[in-house]
Amino acid sequence: MYKKASKTLENPSFYQLFSMSINKILNFFKQHITYQAVFLLSLISFSTSYYGFISLVSDGMLLTKILFFAVVAVIQLALVYSISQLYLQEFFSRHILRASLLLVTYLLSLFISVLFSFNFYYKIFSASEFSHRNVTLQLDRIKNSLEDAQSSFDSVYLSLKKLSDYSMSKSIEESTQGGTCDETKIPTPGPRSALRKAESELFQSHLSALDELRKKVKSEITVIKKMLVNFNPKKDDVNKLEEDVNRRIAQINRVFRGGEITLLPKVLASHSGSARMKMESLGRIISCPDSQISLKINTINENLNALKMLKKVSFFDANNQQQLIERTINVLLAIIPFTDTHVVPIDKVSSPTDVTQSDIKAIGLGFLVDFFIFFFTILAKEPYRAKFFTQEDIEHYIRYDIRRILKPFVFESHFSYYLIIPNQLKNHKIDEILTRFKIDKMIELVGNNAHYDDLLFLHQSKLKHFKDSTFSVYKLDKQKYNTLLAHIDELRNND
Repeated sequence: MYKKASKTLENPSFYQLFSMSINKILNFFKQHITYQAVFLLSLISFSTSYYGFISLVSDGMLLTKILFFAVVAVIQLALVYSISQLYLQEFFSRHILRASLLLVTYLLSLFISVLFSFNFYYKIFSASEFSHRNVTLQLDRIKNSLEDAQSSFDSVYLSLKKLSDYSMSKSIEESTQGGTCDETKIPTPGPRSALRKAESELFQSHLSALDELRKKVKSEITVIKKMLVNFNPKKDDVNKLEEDVNRRIAQINRVFRGGEITLLPKVLASHSGSARMKMESLGRIISCPDSQISLKINTINENLNALKMLKKVSFFDANNQQQLIERTINVLLAIIPFTDTHVVPIDKVSSPTDVTQSDIKAIGLGFLVDFFIFFFTILAKEPYRAKFFTQEDIEHYIRYDIRRILKPFVFESHFSYYLIIPNQLKNHKIDEILTRFKIDKMIELVGNNAHYDDLLFLHQSKLKHFKDSTFSVYKLDKQKYNTLLAHIDELRNND
C-alpha cells in the first residue's frame, strides 16, 4: 500500500494548528464514539417507540408483544439503514430512484418512530400536568355555568317570593278593604277575594318547588368545587371522574328542562298582562288588571330563559392511548408552519385542545433522539462512493500517482472527461493505467491517430509540446474517475 511520507510543518500558523486539532478530534470521535452513540440512541428510540406501540393493545398476549417487537425493530432498522445508505450525490446521478426510495423510507420511519415515542415522553413530561389542567378547566367551566344557573334561580326565587308576598298582601287588602281589582267594589268574600287568595297560594307553592331546585343546584356547585380541589391526575381514574361529572350534568339538565321549569312560565302567563282582563274565579269571569304582577312575572321569565343546558365534559386521560395519539397529531400540526395552532404556557391554557410548551418539549425529545441518530450516522459512515471499485482495485491504482501523471492529458467537459494521449509518448505507467481503465470499463476510444490540428484550441494549448504527434482520444467516465481519486486520497490521508 502506498504510504505518504509525513512532513513536519515548520512554524505552523494558528489556523493550521487549529485545523489539525479539529481533524484529530473528529477522527477520534468517528473511530471510537459514533457507532456506540448510534447503537445507544437507536436502543432508546426503539424502546420508546415499542412502548408507544404496545400501549395500543391491552390483551397482554405474548404473541402480540413479539409481533410488535418485530414491527418496531424493522422500523428502527429501516431508519438507521436508510440514512446510512443515503447520499445526496445520488440525487444527481443515475441512482436518483434509489436515493428517493431511501429518503421516503427514512422520513416514514422517522415519523412513525416520533409518533409513538411521543407517548413515552409525553407521559413523563406533560401528560399529567395537561390532564390536570384539562380537567380543572372543564370542571371550572361547569362550576361557572352552575353559578350562573344559581344566580338565575336566586333571581327567580326572589322575584317569585316578591310576587307571592305581593299577592298575599293584595289578598288581605281585598278581603279587608276591597278595590284591588276594581276601585268601586267593596270588600266581600266574592270572586275577586278568592282570586287574590288563590294567586297567593299558587305562587307560594311554586316558590317552595323552586326553592328545592335552587338547593339542588347549590349542592351540585359544592360537589364540583370539591372535585376541583381534590382532583389528582396521577391517582384518580379520569374515566370514572368523567362519567360521574357527566351523570351530574345530565341530572342538572333534567332539572333545567324539568316539570317545574317548563310549567312555571305557562302558569305565570295566565296571570300576566292581558290575560288578567278575563280570569275565572268561583265560576265567574272577572277582570283584575295588575301591572306590578305582570312586571314581576316578566322578570321571572327573563331569568328562566337565561338558564342554559350544560355541555358534557370530555376529559383528557393520560393513560388513554387513543387520546395520546390524537394529542400527538395536534402537536405535530402545531409545529408545522402556517397553521393557526398557537403554543401557550400551561397556565395560559384556555381550551382543552390548546398545545402547550410542554407538549413541544415532549415531541421535541423524540425528534432530538432521531436527529442525533441521523447526525452520528452521517458522521460515522464512509464518504459517498459509488460501488465501482473493490479494495483490490484501489490497491492496484494506489501504486500510480494517477492525478499527477494524467493531469496534462485530462480535459473536462460538462458530463465527461476526455483523455488525450500522444501516441509517440513512451510511458509504461500510462500504458498500465490505460490497461486498468479498459478492464474497469472507464474509458472508451472515440478518436484514433487524431492530428494536432484536429484538437480544440483548449486541448492544443495544453498539448503544444506534442504538435508533431498523433493522439488517441478517450472518453473517460467522469463519475468513476472522481470516485477513484477520492478513494486514493482517502487511503493516503489515512496512512
